[in-house]
Amino acid sequence: MTDAFVGIVCSVGFILIKNMKQTLTTIGKWLAMICIIVGGVMSIRLFCVGSYRISTNAMEEALHQGDYILVNKLSIKGNPGRNKVVLFSSPLQKDILHQPLFLSRCIGMPGDTILVNNNGYKVNGVLIPHSPRALNSYLIPKKLGVDFLKILRKRNIPTRNWKNDPNGFSLSLTSFEEYQIREELTEEVNRLFIRKQFAPYQLIVPRKGYAYRLDTATLTACKEAIIKQVGDKAVFRDGKLYLNGKETTFFFFDQDHYWMLSDNVNEAIDSRHLGFIPHDHIIGNAWFCWFSQDKEHFFKPVN
Repeated sequence: MTDAFVGIVCSVGFILIKNMKQTLTTIGKWLAMICIIVGGVMSIRLFCVGSYRISTNAMEEALHQGDYILVNKLSIKGNPGRNKVVLFSSPLQKDILHQPLFLSRCIGMPGDTILVNNNGYKVNGVLIPHSPRALNSYLIPKKLGVDFLKILRKRNIPTRNWKNDPNGFSLSLTSFEEYQIREELTEEVNRLFIRKQFAPYQLIVPRKGYAYRLDTATLTACKEAIIKQVGDKAVFRDGKLYLNGKETTFFFFDQDHYWMLSDNVNEAIDSRHLGFIPHDHIIGNAWFCWFSQDKEHFFKPVN
């Protein structure tokens, strides 16, 4: 009986060990598969496509605060692309530890000459009108405030950035909303409803390896990019650049740069505040809006 019992125990033990090996092998295969899937997803998010939630109204009305978008991160031609909505990080030295992200439209590509005025942008002499969804600021006399708000409610137009102004009230509107409102106003009142103007400016966007001529205006836009490249060797004084103590009127950048402007120019941070955006700060093109409270944006490509 004893020998038989030992034999049974040994047989059972052998079967258990064999099954355990098979179980461990199966578990190992599943773990390996899970690791591959997780690694693949992380790689896709890191290098190919990432999902982001928009936290500002910088791109109103093209995109809304709270929208969820997919960003194409692939290093391919057209990424970033001209007039495309681009996600990028701050190039400012003070933001080096915690780099905030910004969403703007790529107006200037490397080597472009850009003239920005109230009618739109001239890129290399070709006029690119403002996006019909871009927001502009308008002034309204105080005596028209109540009647104006009635028109906004009638036309279902939101009171964006409604503020007291020394000359009355100001608010932000799209070009189409301006057209709708002017249809409601008399000719006399239309003359009092004014779009805010700003001083035009012209810039050349730095291109890798090309001599970039410096003056007071371009130094303002290039300052952060130059400091990022050469550090303490650069000294700025009286609208001039000194490298290693010597004045220079040209600079060679070691990477391409871009000029970004947001559609909501009055409520956004973009290249007007950050300067030129280096290529290594570009995350990618905003590609697809996969969730939005606005049905016009829900599950649609970003334009």
